Amino acid sequence: MYTNSSARKLFTKKAIISLLCINCFNLFFTPNFLKAAERKPDFIKTEDRLDRALTAYELGYKYYRYGEFEKSEDSLKEALYFEPNLIKAHYWLGKLYREMGRLDDALFHWEEVERLNRLIKFRREALKIENNEYPDYIQRKKTSDKIKKAKIHYDKAMTLLDEGHWDGAEIEMDEAIKAYPGNPQYLIMMARILWDKKEYQASVKFYRDLLSSREVSYQHFKEGAERMLKANMDYVLSPLVAKHRLRFENQPGFLEIANHFIVEEKYLAPVAAGKVIKRVDGQVILNIGMEEGLNLSDEFRLTMKAYRPGAILKDPDNGKEIGREPDKAIADLLLTKVYKNTSWALIRKEFSTGLKAGDFIEFKKTR
Repeated sequence: MYTNSSARKLFTKKAIISLLCINCFNLFFTPNFLKAAERKPDFIKTEDRLDRALTAYELGYKYYRYGEFEKSEDSLKEALYFEPNLIKAHYWLGKLYREMGRLDDALFHWEEVERLNRLIKFRREALKIENNEYPDYIQRKKTSDKIKKAKIHYDKAMTLLDEGHWDGAEIEMDEAIKAYPGNPQYLIMMARILWDKKEYQASVKFYRDLLSSREVSYQHFKEGAERMLKANMDYVLSPLVAKHRLRFENQPGFLEIANHFIVEEKYLAPVAAGKVIKRVDGQVILNIGMEEGLNLSDEFRLTMKAYRPGAILKDPDNGKEIGREPDKAIADLLLTKVYKNTSWALIRKEFSTGLKAGDFIEFKKTR
């Protein structure tokens, strides 16, 4: 038999558990939560996004090494879709664009490398003990002075704009932003000044900073998004669309912008070290040589595998590509002679399908 006291305790525990269950149900089964949970890939886990970014980066780097510049560009930009702050993807995109003669694009990505490195340095400084005390009079006065200084430069910039002095206005607006980098009015005006001067990539940087704010207005978001798309810099915009989807999904024109970033899996052509050009008796000629990184010291040391990529797999219901079958091993090779642009390899072991021109090769190991 329960005493009155123990009965009250038991009733209280049951009541608390019931309330918790009801609250959990309300939290996880509201229309907003269910709607958010259905969205992909905006809600990809952080670790999964990083893994996909690194995979795309490695693929882009391989394509760059073998001169497949367009495929390299696609993969490196995909890496930045999943992780916009991946410094090495920005760096290699810069090198890629420089070799392609797209100097403005190269400069943009190398400036991103510099910006991200500077940001890391600032964060390390901010985490030092001496910078983590409560704001005192000196810190408050410094902040107030910066706000006043920024306003002075902003007013000068607007006056110069009215007088038609665009270069001077740009300089003054830049000083205002240095003093007060989070002010949305300063950012939007700087972005517009640069856009009107046809300095599109520089303009996109300031739109990017503005759209990165969680309080950005939809009017400013839409303006920045449309201009990023016009400048063919959708990879800068894509993470910002994902960030603000919940806020702006019911705003006119947002879904049209978001539809640019429906992510589909890409099953690109296989990445290979090279190809078989010709078969000559028990040897093959390959399309790689010293210019692709082979050395004379690799002769009779470097082993390779010849293979054919697996066939593309398609969904029988809608015909969508969903993957590939496993690669099929064709032969084991041993590098015997290296020239400038070609090399020879001995067929050490050949499998039933037979080696022929066009088969792919990959390196195995050094003995």
